[in-house]
Amino acid sequence: MKTRKIESFAQLHEAVEQLEDNVVIFRGVKDVDYELVPKVGRYKQFRDLTAEKMEKEERTILRLFNERSWATLPEAKTTNWELLALAQHHGAPTRLLDWSRNPLVATYFAVEEPHDGDSVVYAFTHNTFINTDKNLDPFLWGSVSKFIPKHITPRITAQVGLFTIHPDPRKPLESKDIERWVIPNDSRHELKGTLYRYGVHRASLFPDLDGLAKHITWLRTDEH
Repeated sequence: MKTRKIESFAQLHEAVEQLEDNVVIFRGVKDVDYELVPKVGRYKQFRDLTAEKMEKEERTILRLFNERSWATLPEAKTTNWELLALAQHHGAPTRLLDWSRNPLVATYFAVEEPHDGDSVVYAFTHNTFINTDKNLDPFLWGSVSKFIPKHITPRITAQVGLFTIHPDPRKPLESKDIERWVIPNDSRHELKGTLYRYGVHRASLFPDLDGLAKHITWLRTDEH
């Protein structure tokens, strides 16, 4: 992967501009040492399972999420792709990774929380997406690909969100089409403040009471 350093908002703008008209998605990560591994692939108890047993565990997680979230799901029929997206967005372990089409959103997630080291934004040039109307079972999809969910939650809309799906969620994503934009630790706080001035902050990306409360805490205290 190509790596470049982002020490200021001006350098972030320059990095975005050099992408020109390519179709690029972005993911911000707090720790530069974190690999592009979906959450379900990070658990030790899953690492030595066969692919078949791993899929069975994932299907169980999705079934439990579906059964116990029924009262809060959208009224429209929810597909397994949409259920996976909702589960992922609310913190359940899935084979998905969150991305955004907005580089400012990804940068915010890279610098939002306190951290003693460097952070990173991944810029992934990826031109195709899955037609989920024709491919109904996400667990049968056989390659790392992106899909764009319906706007089934305000968070996805606010974050310009989409996902990649990973058939082997224990395997880190590596590609010549990914750039790493490393944000040094001493630049993180200033970037977060600049993003706020551009309207990118916790309350705008999480348009609910939790997001608002956390944003006000940041505004009125000495939290990072």
